[in-house]
Amino acid sequence: MLSNWRTRRSGFWCSQGRRKNFILLTHMCMMILSILHYTTECSLLEQQIDGETLLGLTERMVERLFPVMKQQVTFMKELSKLKNLETEVPQISCTQQEPCENEGSFVAQPWPAVYNLHVFPPELQAALQRKDPGFKKKDKSHIRALLIQVLFDSITKHTWYPNHKMYGDVLGSLITRFPFLKDGSSSGYDTLLECLRNKFKKERIPLVSSSIVLQMKEKYGIKRKCAGQTDSEGLTQQQEIVLDLEVMGEDETSFREHINAITLELHKSNPSYSEVKNRMKRTLFKRVQLMDRPAAEVMEQFPFLGVPQLMLHEMTMRFGTDLAKNMETSLNEMAPNIIRSAKEGSQKKLYANVIGPAEEITEGLVRNAALILLPALFKENASFLYCVDSEPKGPTPTIVFNGSPDPFKAESVSIIMDNVNIIREADIDMTQAVECLFAVYFLFNVQYPVDIKHTMTFIQKYMLKLRQEHDTRTPIPVLKMYSQLV
Repeated sequence: MLSNWRTRRSGFWCSQGRRKNFILLTHMCMMILSILHYTTECSLLEQQIDGETLLGLTERMVERLFPVMKQQVTFMKELSKLKNLETEVPQISCTQQEPCENEGSFVAQPWPAVYNLHVFPPELQAALQRKDPGFKKKDKSHIRALLIQVLFDSITKHTWYPNHKMYGDVLGSLITRFPFLKDGSSSGYDTLLECLRNKFKKERIPLVSSSIVLQMKEKYGIKRKCAGQTDSEGLTQQQEIVLDLEVMGEDETSFREHINAITLELHKSNPSYSEVKNRMKRTLFKRVQLMDRPAAEVMEQFPFLGVPQLMLHEMTMRFGTDLAKNMETSLNEMAPNIIRSAKEGSQKKLYANVIGPAEEITEGLVRNAALILLPALFKENASFLYCVDSEPKGPTPTIVFNGSPDPFKAESVSIIMDNVNIIREADIDMTQAVECLFAVYFLFNVQYPVDIKHTMTFIQKYMLKLRQEHDTRTPIPVLKMYSQLV
């Protein structure tokens, strides 16, 4: 019978109160079984009577279990004591660290004005005193896990969603007291911060009974969809954005701190792009909400998006697609066929202007030339895709080659939209420029111009592999071109 007793758990539970009841009830059950004969215990096991069933037994049920009258009287007497004990045991009030199973809520303690580290367990304190190298291991470490658990327990007395300041208070106090824990980051505790955030993320996943957790998951943790138009018919593009719960610790203050830190980092002669990308991830949830503003305002707030590498990283985070990788794979297959079609078709003159002056035909030249020639194969206006030393013809994103009438010899490349320089005179080629161009279209939710609709659709679907959730029928000219080139 005792082996069948279980304390049931549904996300949150009052551990101290439940455990106390469990211990007392277990002792009472053992007392009853010590009074009764062993065969009675076997009978209870056969009937699958556990702790909950035990409290619900009636006199008629007891008669079936115990054929001897004395055993029935003894059992009912002890069972009565057991029921009285269950009602008399006080329930421990729920704290945030041990929320109630039924209520799904907790009473949070206010965050202190000055945070002081709690007393560490002896094992952890001894490891910190001897500066155990396990704290800085690259792989998993028992002693570091213990430290993160202690810090986690301390913070959850106040909140399950700590913000940037709370993390800073705790970890700042820690490395002040134990300086050897500092890492090479600017804050000195980025490694521990990532571990602690992951700990909160992991522990919040099974908490399905808390109203606060459910509210946060409904607001930030579910799959959100960003609606955008990507062709002249105004088709709705549904790209799923999964916002990680770990960013819920960021507030408006920490958001601005991240943005300012990114700007300062990029002004360095040798910026750390890994740190910049980490901060971009932490501010993604907020920036997504601001991307529907005018382009000038967005670029003023987030100038780092004007860096091609970071623009493409933003696309990977938002839409889960590596544009550079997809473009490289597709052009390896299609570029020679595009060049051949232009050379043998009615685009001979354009082919001669693009390829003819080249001193050496390299693989990079073939890729770039293929993208320049592609609008001509569709008989569309290429000036809506790129222009050379001139202003774009429309407000839609356009690649501008600067400094030379030959796009292959341009001193720099820009991407302009609404008279705003999104990408400012970067050292990139046509292939990278097209990748960034589509990133601008998707991130700013811009509709393709009618004059180059088929070219843009072809590049989107068959080169960059950017799909729409509610995709419509592919235009016939695009299908024909694809079958011709592959």
